[in-house]
Amino acid sequence: MTRRRGRRVVAAVVGVVLALATALSGAGAASAASAASAASGSVRTATDPVPLVVVGAPGLAWSDLERDDLPALSTLVADGALGSLTVRAVRSRACAVDGWLTLSSGRRAADTAGECRVPAPPVGGAVPGWSAYLAAAASDGYGARPGTLGTDVASTGACVETVGAGAAIGGADVRGRVEHHHESVPASFSCAVVLVDGGVLPEGGPERVAAVSRLDEVVASVLRAAEDRDVVVAGVGDGVSPVRPRAIVASGPSFATGTLTSASTRQPGAAQLQDVTATALARVGVGTAAVTGRVLTTVPDDGPVAERVAERVGFETRAATLRSVSPQVTGWLAALFTLWCALVAVLWWRRGADTTLPRTVVAGGVAVATVPVGTFVANLVPWWRAPAPGPVFAAALVVVVAVLGVAALAAERRRPLGGLVLVALVTLWVLGGDVLRGSGLQLGSVFGQNPTVGGRFYGFGNTSFALYGVAVLVVVAAVAAMATRWRVGRWGAAALAITVLVAALALEALPGLGADFGGPPGLLLGGLLVIALSIGLPLTPVRVVSAVVGAGALAVGVALLDWLRPADARTHLGDFVESVVSGEAGEVVGRKVAQNLANLGSPPLVAMALATLVLGVVAWRRGWRPSPAGGVVLRGAAVVALVGFAVNDSGLVIPAFVAVVLAPLLVAAGRQERGAGDVSAR
Repeated sequence: MTRRRGRRVVAAVVGVVLALATALSGAGAASAASAASAASGSVRTATDPVPLVVVGAPGLAWSDLERDDLPALSTLVADGALGSLTVRAVRSRACAVDGWLTLSSGRRAADTAGECRVPAPPVGGAVPGWSAYLAAAASDGYGARPGTLGTDVASTGACVETVGAGAAIGGADVRGRVEHHHESVPASFSCAVVLVDGGVLPEGGPERVAAVSRLDEVVASVLRAAEDRDVVVAGVGDGVSPVRPRAIVASGPSFATGTLTSASTRQPGAAQLQDVTATALARVGVGTAAVTGRVLTTVPDDGPVAERVAERVGFETRAATLRSVSPQVTGWLAALFTLWCALVAVLWWRRGADTTLPRTVVAGGVAVATVPVGTFVANLVPWWRAPAPGPVFAAALVVVVAVLGVAALAAERRRPLGGLVLVALVTLWVLGGDVLRGSGLQLGSVFGQNPTVGGRFYGFGNTSFALYGVAVLVVVAAVAAMATRWRVGRWGAAALAITVLVAALALEALPGLGADFGGPPGLLLGGLLVIALSIGLPLTPVRVVSAVVGAGALAVGVALLDWLRPADARTHLGDFVESVVSGEAGEVVGRKVAQNLANLGSPPLVAMALATLVLGVVAWRRGWRPSPAGGVVLRGAAVVALVGFAVNDSGLVIPAFVAVVLAPLLVAAGRQERGAGDVSAR
């Protein structure tokens, strides 16, 4: 190839890079814009100064509302906007007091640790135990200030009216005092914001049925007193009920018939309890910067009410089922991967690394490697609608793993590292495509985001990033190898591979898409290492330092750009920058460090990490090495794993899942003598 032609190739590649970056930026902006336009699709927005009444009933679920004998609630559901509410507070179960304190603070807050307590009615206008609530909030690390709602509303000259003991906790000021309190629903309301305690629902049985009927009577009284007001009925906490997303319905002048959402979740049908606080504050003109919630909005939907309720019940079932299934899947995956590593290590130690592994061992390893991405593919099947959702999900996962495993083994027989390439392409298609479509597939998945936890609702989580990162490195290596065969020159091959890496980084990092802060630095460094090794570029100290500085600049730059957006449009990236500016970053970092240390002690993750370490030591001692192309991917993946471990709050999650995917597929490809030097199709 002539030098002039090489320059034209490089110039064309640079143009493609810019086009891809522009397209992905546009996709992110379009995603945010479409969410915003959908969210504001009602005739009036939820920030209009319409008085608001919130009826809280800890434990309320959509399955409670599938009855025909609830006239008041049925009217609200038929005319209102429906959603599923994440009520996670400080601990996995949000007791009734926790829920009301979170509503009061606009941030996660909770009672002192122990058994769930019944809210106590105010005495002489003071909420009992308020000092204990303040002390608990100060030590929990979420920056919560109980009394924020009551105090901030009062600062505008408006007031918060409360009915019942739980509502008094939610509406008290920072001193724990309530000025407008009733024991029962009055004939009319006088304040701009009203909180009503609808009672804590029992766990089940006839008592729960009766409690929901009493709640319907309370809602009927509220509707009579709340003329021309917006009414929100929500399960403000789990109470003593099984942990799952709670029901929320909003009806009134500001809410069109449809589906609730908010900028904090960016998911139609999903909201957080803190969003209710933000909505109440917005009614009196108070900004939402001090709270972690965002104003509730509506995506219009005039479909049959039975279908809309069934969709909410399905979402609730999906989240609750995966909450119970996820530990089992993780445990079994760790056990199978550990067993596979042990078998391979023993065979190599006894027979030598040049021995041919039994086909069952190779096939078993490939099956284990496909389980993580298989859990996402299984969510393409609406298993949550089945009468027995848990077993149906397990069956769907087994089928998906079997199909992917057979396909990977077939691809491996056709070309070196074919199985790894196939799994990588499937992973990019599933996870990358899901992020481009709004992350709905990952919301409510075994290794994705669970709405009962509410850590995040969109973009890449730590586990999905580990899978995505490995897949990107494999494809980048394949592109570099193919470009080298095309004889476009070292820099032409590098430019083509960088095109893929830039596109993958944009998908990972942009706030409107992957919205990941901790992943891009490792992916950039790992990708650059893969490209350098693929084209034979020496790793000089200057190049290494430049790459590290660039990785840090990438993470900081994306976060700063997100922070420059309006507060209601920011993701958690911009929120973190805001916490740095406001001096709250210490609490955030402390909580992340604590979470990282906690994950270090996770038995499944420790087992996977130790199994990987043992297998690596045995492979090294017995002389097993991956093929040259496999070694390139392995080195890049090690960088992704180490940087991900250092930067994120997930402990061993990223290194463990990188190993689970990569180790079996590299072993299936065979040792170095078989390698042909690339991972591309021949």
